[in-house]
Amino acid sequence: MASSQINLNNPPKFLSILGSKDVKFNKSNESITMIFEISDELTHSDGKIVQGGFITAMLDTTMAHLLIFVKKGEYNPLTLGINVAFLASGSPGIFTAKAKIEKLGKSIVFTTGSLHQEDKLIATASSTNKLIKL
Repeated sequence: MASSQINLNNPPKFLSILGSKDVKFNKSNESITMIFEISDELTHSDGKIVQGGFITAMLDTTMAHLLIFVKKGEYNPLTLGINVAFLASGSPGIFTAKAKIEKLGKSIVFTTGSLHQEDKLIATASSTNKLIKL
């Protein structure tokens, strides 16, 4: 039988591969901040630039986790579409991703996110998710 709730105490393995270090959910304004530490294994250009797919994954993960927290783990947010704007290159190290909800419908949610490395804005994203009841 399938679980009726996502277990937030048992995160999926990909988060450790992606270097997830911390998550802070702000219940009062329904926003989230996630910290990632990216190793040179996720880079190209002789270990200098983090590959764009991993930049996208950090943003997608943060926006999805926001929805998991808001919906108390009772819904799985499936990404229907994601649009990422790459504004600067990122190098191995610490990244901070933030996300917020733009519009929450019955089953469709629109979110936005940003990814920083220190004071540099690396990328922004918008996402459309479908909420699937567990």
